[in-house]
Amino acid sequence: MIFLSTWAFGLLGLAGVIVALYFLRRREERRTVSALWLWRQEPEHPRSAFLFLWTNIGLLIVQLAALAALVFALAAPTLPQQFFGGGTLALILDGSASMQTRYDRAIKIATELIAQKRPRALTVIQAQHAPRLLVPWTENRDQAITLLQASHPTLQGNAQESSVLQLLRSQRALESYDDIFYISDHPPEGEVLAHMVTWVPVGEPHKNIAIVGFAARVLPQGAQGVALWASVENFSSEEMASTLRFFAEDTEIAHESIHLAPGERRAAEALAEQSIGGHFRAVLEVADDFPFDNVRYALLPTKPKRKILWLGERNFFLERALNIFAKAEITTLPPSEQLAPESYDFVVVYNAELRTVPAGRFFFINSPVEPIVQLAAAPGPAGALQLLQPSSPLVQNVRLEHLQIPTRRDVTFALPVQTVIASEGQPLLAVHRSGSLSFVWLGVDLRVSPLVLTPSFPILVGNVMRWLLAEEISRTEQFVSEEFPAPGFTEQGAINIDPHRIARSGTPQRRV
Repeated sequence: MIFLSTWAFGLLGLAGVIVALYFLRRREERRTVSALWLWRQEPEHPRSAFLFLWTNIGLLIVQLAALAALVFALAAPTLPQQFFGGGTLALILDGSASMQTRYDRAIKIATELIAQKRPRALTVIQAQHAPRLLVPWTENRDQAITLLQASHPTLQGNAQESSVLQLLRSQRALESYDDIFYISDHPPEGEVLAHMVTWVPVGEPHKNIAIVGFAARVLPQGAQGVALWASVENFSSEEMASTLRFFAEDTEIAHESIHLAPGERRAAEALAEQSIGGHFRAVLEVADDFPFDNVRYALLPTKPKRKILWLGERNFFLERALNIFAKAEITTLPPSEQLAPESYDFVVVYNAELRTVPAGRFFFINSPVEPIVQLAAAPGPAGALQLLQPSSPLVQNVRLEHLQIPTRRDVTFALPVQTVIASEGQPLLAVHRSGSLSFVWLGVDLRVSPLVLTPSFPILVGNVMRWLLAEEISRTEQFVSEEFPAPGFTEQGAINIDPHRIARSGTPQRRV
């Protein structure tokens, strides 16, 4: 119980006035009386004044009770929401690298908050560089606690405010949360989040400086060597000094002294000769409480060889995009010849009419295919684009406005397709996969579309290749932290792995 008007308790001081007035009225009075009034039943000794005053005080008790009731009413007693339960609750647990030794304590605090608040519904978010939803919006508190206790901290950096707010909005409107608690060893980042949440500190501050990103890339054509890039961040509450060293195989190629203020991040670069080898390592020399995030590994991404059958018109931009992601061995045949798609990784059909489609993987670009794809003869004006499948892997890192086209041709499919992007209800990007046949349809004439001049075009082509060859793409295992992605430029990107384990085990496998 809480009181909204605590000033009313000052009125209890009137109790002293009431007691004083009451006893003044009860004071003893001496009178002279006739001796005939002295009865034998009377005590020989007179009653003391103290006993006289404290007998028959029922009226005083009534007056004090009335004053107490008045003060209690004026203080406006209120039962808090926790007494009745209900309401909505959001818990944000810091799952970054600095919480490795404190995460169990954070789970205990979160469990106590759930038991104390007894919310009607709640959600739990784990905050790190890539935040994730631990407990979706639910009314089952026991299930939420079970999922919460099964979670573990990560080796990622601190969470960004925008990412955490996006996850909160995905479960509920921000203004509809009754309570939001942020359980971490540091205050929440960002002004909006800091004003919305209640920070629950966990543990004492520790020293931690970490390598949060590491990548290796071959320099563009015309330049020799390999570019190494690393990002270092200070998660401590004090300034930290360290030395960052780059290694190619077992040879040190560069080092740099780094001084970082609390929360500061800095990038460092180095160049290595390509002949040294393809195994690279970044080591941070510093005395902190979390040494396991001071080493990162990277391998040079290699392009797989792909055999591609090309039917129809050649296109310079499409060929260059294919060669970004693979060493493409392109074989050109006229569409009228007998096809053997099983001898190729996939088939590109561009501005050509294909009569029969045997089993295989196909990339159809503005091409009619009998009998499964029929195109209208005359093109019409194109309307606004609609992204129907935003989670599709085909459109990841692709900007929708780059696919805007001046004209389009109506298309009809004989097989069921999943439309990813549409224009005025007509499929512009669609996919089909069933049995031994899979294809991607792109209704864009590359000769007149500005799509080929945008950064989204090679990214889209890479996404198509990954979708068509999903079962054949090799996986790699990571041993230190998460993959450092570079979407749109390499299949795998830079990965953090132990090169010695790769050498012993042969083909690496990603841990899922």
